[in-house]
Amino acid sequence: MLIDNTPVDNHLDTLGLLVKREDLCCPPPGPPFSKTRGVFAHIRNRPEEVIGVLDTYHSQAGHAVAQACALLGKACINFYPDFKHEPGPRAPQHHALSLGAQLQPLKAGMSAVLYNQAKAKLRLIHDSYMMPNALKLPEMVEETAAEVHRTLEHRRGCGLSDNFPVLIAISSGTIAAGVIRGFSEAGMGDHQFILHMGYDRSEDQVLEYIRERSGVKKAWIMLVNEGYAYKQKAKPGPDPHWPCNPYYDLKAFRWWMVKGRDIHGEALMWNIG
Repeated sequence: MLIDNTPVDNHLDTLGLLVKREDLCCPPPGPPFSKTRGVFAHIRNRPEEVIGVLDTYHSQAGHAVAQACALLGKACINFYPDFKHEPGPRAPQHHALSLGAQLQPLKAGMSAVLYNQAKAKLRLIHDSYMMPNALKLPEMVEETAAEVHRTLEHRRGCGLSDNFPVLIAISSGTIAAGVIRGFSEAGMGDHQFILHMGYDRSEDQVLEYIRERSGVKKAWIMLVNEGYAYKQKAKPGPDPHWPCNPYYDLKAFRWWMVKGRDIHGEALMWNIG
């Protein structure tokens, strides 16, 4: 399911970026999504035979969990929001269905409310377990930190120096917490981490969560909040030479090309996928 030590592409001359291709960590039929690292490790360690997961509007969580369940011989139930003006499953749910997941629509609403509804429904099923909302998994941090170590061991071959800032698109910030932990464990915690927020929310809460999950209280973090709404795709702009999620990585890339490069010059972009 997973590929370790994904490549780092060198676009320094044209874009001022080295790009960590974590979109390549999970080949098809799984999603091009680095959270699959933590998902697989977490489900592998669970004894239950039925795994539930909540998708959101553009989530790849159900797809990732369905792939892990298919490989580990478990059943997957994918709960997803059914929108009045966009009824029916979206592309990520169809991917999960193709991997054997059972789809369970819920009337669209706040994520926390939907999660509690899904969890209550799943409790009626014997030997079941509900994945944490937004896939906030300790294994996500650990597996991402391990990939940072593998990357740094080969950094001379990919052009990575000791003082590059690291650009990461974030949702909850769990992947960013793993990247920060990995650099800190490698004795490189003095990097600046530029975290581009995919959607607007409390910056204080984002920082608190990342510092708590990473275990690095003094990380040098710069938050970039362009005020995006959750359902909003990236503003028009240049396209990269690699796949970018339009809700997250593409927003970070276009910010870099318009503003970030002028400020920082060069960076390592951790492309989550």
